[in-house]
Amino acid sequence: MHQEGQFFGDLLADSGRLLSELENLQDLAEQPLRGSGQAADGQVSAVVGPDGRLCELNLNPRVMRMASEDLAGEILTAVNAALDDLRAGLPGLDAVTAVDPAALAKSLDGVHDDVVRRLEEFASGIELTVRRLEER
Repeated sequence: MHQEGQFFGDLLADSGRLLSELENLQDLAEQPLRGSGQAADGQVSAVVGPDGRLCELNLNPRVMRMASEDLAGEILTAVNAALDDLRAGLPGLDAVTAVDPAALAKSLDGVHDDVVRRLEEFASGIELTVRRLEER
């Protein structure tokens, strides 16, 4: 196969694979995924939703006796544990988050423009050849 044709074929195959992964991630996003985490021996608990936003924060009244810096640290630990739990529930997240949809679209636009330009050159070449044959 022509070297540039192989390049386009590989690029289009990669693009299709990445778009499929993005669709799979979108399907996962429609599921009610949540992540939960705890700290301070379960006295501080947090729940995050699929968008990564904090949905619930529960504090046992006993933790209110803690110093504010210590309590803040325990809350931070519970929220980060909830985010880790959420990420663990999204298989393939690392591979898909590496995909930049805008960059992929720009790349595909570039491929499209190049293919159209080459097809126009090819059509012009054929038209010129046909005219020359008709002149004979």
